Amino acid sequence: MRLLAYLSPLLLTACGIAFQAKPIPQQQNIDAIQQATPATDGFKSFVTTQSPQTAWPIEAWDLDSLTLSALYFHPALKVAKSDYAVALAGITSAGLRPQVGLNGQLSHSNRANGDINPWSYGLQVDIPVITANKRQINIDIAQYQADIAKIMISETAWTLRQQLSLDLILLAEQQAMQGNLSRLQKAQQTLLAAYQKRLDYGVAGKSDVLPIRLQHDQSAWQLQQLTLQIRQTEQKILHDAGLTEQQNLPLNIAPIQLSQILKARFAQSQAYADASTIQNTALTNRMDIQRGLAQYAKAESQLRLEMAKRYPDLSLNPGMIYEYGDKIWSLGIGTMLNLLNKSSDLWAHAEQVRQNEAVRFYALQHQVIQLSEQSFIKYRDSANLLVTLTREYEQQSRRKAQLENQWHQGLIDKTEYLQTEIQFYSAQQRLITQQANVMRALQEIENVMQKPIALSQRATTFANQQQEAPAK
Repeated sequence: MRLLAYLSPLLLTACGIAFQAKPIPQQQNIDAIQQATPATDGFKSFVTTQSPQTAWPIEAWDLDSLTLSALYFHPALKVAKSDYAVALAGITSAGLRPQVGLNGQLSHSNRANGDINPWSYGLQVDIPVITANKRQINIDIAQYQADIAKIMISETAWTLRQQLSLDLILLAEQQAMQGNLSRLQKAQQTLLAAYQKRLDYGVAGKSDVLPIRLQHDQSAWQLQQLTLQIRQTEQKILHDAGLTEQQNLPLNIAPIQLSQILKARFAQSQAYADASTIQNTALTNRMDIQRGLAQYAKAESQLRLEMAKRYPDLSLNPGMIYEYGDKIWSLGIGTMLNLLNKSSDLWAHAEQVRQNEAVRFYALQHQVIQLSEQSFIKYRDSANLLVTLTREYEQQSRRKAQLENQWHQGLIDKTEYLQTEIQFYSAQQRLITQQANVMRALQEIENVMQKPIALSQRATTFANQQQEAPAK
């Protein structure tokens, strides 16, 4: 009975923590999503910490400020950070030492053998002993998993930034095309009025007016569609920045001049001068390459663990027994014998896992090399076509200026000048589309190298890490 009195405090201590259910607050989550706004103090502190050079309040949103919004509000990054926190907790749990066991027994004799005391008390301690450094290997495996989760945070943040970059390029293309269509429609309307007057005077037929009217109506329809598309693109930028329209007015997005950006980037073409440069940067800089190396290292540690399991763990069992008046101490040693499962079978599985990670890494390198070549060819061909279209545009611009001067001097009819002006706007449309294509090709190179080269080169901290993985 005295033995139970000694054990009671230990049992009560072990049972002191009870499970508490924590349901998901669905309505609270919905309210938080709908009420998220950059005007909060939390986002201001985040911007000040991550990008001190950003002026506050943010008047015009560019790629860098939109990226900061995505890093703070977007749920995809919250999931990646949560996975990292789970991996960090796994390091702690992997480093825990095995629990010491405690066994007690109580027996009563009928004194058939003339025992002095009818009661027998026993107490035994089980002390596990981990052999072959298995505990440290488990810590290494958990550490590699944390490294993988940490890389995934950066990958998620990069993906968010890339999507915002493509959104901004699309918006710039649509806005430039909107301005072009507005001027084109105005020129077509003037030309249509001139031909309508000729038709009224009987110097032109309906066959002359009809094509111009069809072109005018087509441009008007395109302008209406483009206005809707711009609205949709602005909404997509808002969503990709992690925000909703519940509490946020349309963001004042800083205008992007594609021609100016391309001129500046062409002067720095050494960053993407050839496929070899892109390839070398990608193979050493991409986060999925780093993640693949971490996954292979984790597989090697798992193989080490299976090989270490050849050496069974031990259990030391010292004890004391008060047996019917006698005091007896004992020391036992226990272990597990792997008689049913062959160690070589477990090694073979772990070795196959490691080989699988090696094959996956080879396939990843192969894919990166192909993407490097494809992205460079796409950029080179797009840039060459842009040079050709730029020359055509410049020729149309000079011809437009020449005919405009002749029209003002009364040397040509106004309709001849208007037709030339319409041709000029058509050439401008092709130029705008190709400039956007070159920007997208540059963005593809940027994504292959995972190095900012297109819209911004500002160094941005992709993830605000509250915890860092402990050093091994």
